[in-house]
Amino acid sequence: MTPDRARVWALWGLSRLVVLLLFVTVETGSAFDLKYYAANLDSLGAEGVGGTLREYPVPAFLVLALPYGLLHLVGLSAIYPAVVFALALLLDAWFLHVLVGRARTPGASSAPVWAWLAATPALGALSFARFDLLPGVLVALALLTYVDAPRRAAVLGVLATGVKYSPALVLPGLAAPAASRLRVVVSGAVAGVVLVLVSIAVGGWDRVVSPLSYQGRRGLQIESLAATPAMVRWAFSPHQYDVFYAPSKAWEVRGPGVDALLTASTVATALLLAVLVALWVLAWVRLPDPRTGLTAVVWLTLAAVLAFIAGGKVLSPQYLLWVLPPACAGLALVDAADRRRLGRWTAVLLVTTALTHLIYPVGYNHLLGHDGWSGVMVAVLTVRNLLLAGLCVSALVAAHAAIRRVPRRPRDRAASPASG
Repeated sequence: MTPDRARVWALWGLSRLVVLLLFVTVETGSAFDLKYYAANLDSLGAEGVGGTLREYPVPAFLVLALPYGLLHLVGLSAIYPAVVFALALLLDAWFLHVLVGRARTPGASSAPVWAWLAATPALGALSFARFDLLPGVLVALALLTYVDAPRRAAVLGVLATGVKYSPALVLPGLAAPAASRLRVVVSGAVAGVVLVLVSIAVGGWDRVVSPLSYQGRRGLQIESLAATPAMVRWAFSPHQYDVFYAPSKAWEVRGPGVDALLTASTVATALLLAVLVALWVLAWVRLPDPRTGLTAVVWLTLAAVLAFIAGGKVLSPQYLLWVLPPACAGLALVDAADRRRLGRWTAVLLVTTALTHLIYPVGYNHLLGHDGWSGVMVAVLTVRNLLLAGLCVSALVAAHAAIRRVPRRPRDRAASPASG
């Protein structure tokens, strides 16, 4: 069913107006990162690129620094947070425009449009107060262009990786279909080399690897799946645990069993990576071309992103922005056998996102200091984390099923060219 454009854009305007009102009233804390970006960029002249926003890749630094530099030239750097928020809102609108255009083609579903209308409001003002929407949309665009332009899809995936290193996990899935593999690998490699060279030229080699070392030094963030047992125990015995603001600029937990939970997170990450590698190998063996393997590639993408989120010792609410756009794009792409399955999966993802919004910023203070509501918020956190774990497992299972449904490639057709 083709969505009515006027109705869609009216709903978009109304829902995003509500988000904006939240941002300027009860969710002003979401602007912390915007102010943090501005404060660091104020010191760029003294610190240089090597010492500014070192926890972010250089391309992400450039994305944040460009509007700041332009505003600084005209003496309007004070409005930088508002401009970044507005740019994220424009990106949100543009992605909806892409989905609406896709939904107007014959036989297309309107589900991606309605899902995206709900997606960023479900997370609240944070959706536009971080730059994590950008890599999520880039991965979604990679999926939407994959069949007709695999080279472009590879470049988009690499650009997403440049902004946040985690989307590197989607690249092996994009390279799986045999007919487009060479083009994807070569285009992705060229784009990757260019990004690395630009990053070295702008900030030096140490600045290229600083986001990785920064992550490695972090402790157990209170919102992560691995921290759930510690937070449950904290709810009942707060005197045994310390929830504190760490040098990583995130809230972490320490106390009995936390070291074991950090080890469990490392083991879980390794196991999830092993499962992903097995799925990538299977996909590389079985998928003949982008069109036939598109459903499998969609599920591989979602599984890879969720595996990174679920297995890590760090989990921030904006990480949901990495998976929401690809899920909406996937609704426009998967075959009939998986359309309902992905629709249900995306509905659970939206519920998970709404619970994440309830955790941050609505009830976050109850996780930082123990009070009468702390038990309730830990329960919400536990449910949210169980849903994330379920989404991860179900995406891995769906990816395996989608790959297995594709007939094995005949040897004499393994190198046949793909359309587009």
